[in-house]
Amino acid sequence: MICHVIRYNATDAPFKQATFSQYKYPNAKWRYSRIADYLNLGGETEIEKVDRLILAIEDLKQQVGIPSAIKDVIKESEAEFLAKIDELADRAFDDQCTGANPRYPLIKDLKQLYLDAYYGRPLVEAQQNGKIVIPEEPQVVATT
Repeated sequence: MICHVIRYNATDAPFKQATFSQYKYPNAKWRYSRIADYLNLGGETEIEKVDRLILAIEDLKQQVGIPSAIKDVIKESEAEFLAKIDELADRAFDDQCTGANPRYPLIKDLKQLYLDAYYGRPLVEAQQNGKIVIPEEPQVVATT
């Protein structure tokens, strides 16, 4: 799920973001691109560097045997997982750490992150305010 969260946070225009005097502007994408630079992953633009960081993390996960989808780890059926998706998103939203996230998520965003991670959907460049774009037809899409 970490790569889905990185992709979600890597935006220049987060919505529903409060202003804090210690932050001049959203810089999560820049920070992720700096990590890619430190790891010598290459890339010309910040988003290319974020993409390469995500690919490197996915490669590392594969090397150490971490499944790419939640469904490959949990014992619950798809129906059982989907029945819990609203509760999972609500709990994630209410978690005390959520407010410290570089981008403050909506509950529907959290549901979509869970769905994408559950199915192991591929990650592609963030578009339209950083929303995750799925290149295949989604089996289930979060609603409000």
